Amino acid sequence: MSNPSPRQREILKLVNQKGEISVDDLRQILDISQATAYREIQELARLGLVAKVAGGIGRLRSSRVNCVQCGRENNPRTAFAIESLDGDTVVACCAHCGLMALTRRENVSSATTTDFLYSRLLNASQAWYVLESSVSLCCQPSTLSFSDPEDARRFALGFGGQVFAFDQAQQKVREKMAFKQVFTL
Repeated sequence: MSNPSPRQREILKLVNQKGEISVDDLRQILDISQATAYREIQELARLGLVAKVAGGIGRLRSSRVNCVQCGRENNPRTAFAIESLDGDTVVACCAHCGLMALTRRENVSSATTTDFLYSRLLNASQAWYVLESSVSLCCQPSTLSFSDPEDARRFALGFGGQVFAFDQAQQKVREKMAFKQVFTL
């Protein structure tokens, strides 16, 4: 899974600011051809980061606006997208919810998460995760994604938490949620 290019990140900023943007506006603002605009739109839609609308793109709607796991509003900075083999994409608000949602999904073709430091999309199975740091943007236990294990380790040194690879992180989140449910019954 590729990371969004600088141009695609600029398009995402425009969509977040305006809500919707037309292909013609994209062409003019970014000084790109119509074919390039359509390619960029297609890729962003495939990644589950934007919704196609008549004549352009817009913010995600329906289940993509709210987290598939906890129902909170999704944040592009911490989004975690899961695409199934049939092309359906769901988005979670953070890596915590994304890892939980993956355990309940079948026929997953890809999962992407957002690097906490650089806001780059990356393959969720190749990411490194810091659990239970003092930085808590969303759900508990706090789970932040990183593309580089050294970045994750340095972050954990400064802000606490433990660093895990994908499978370990998924297991730890499940364990902590099961423990939490036992004590909230």
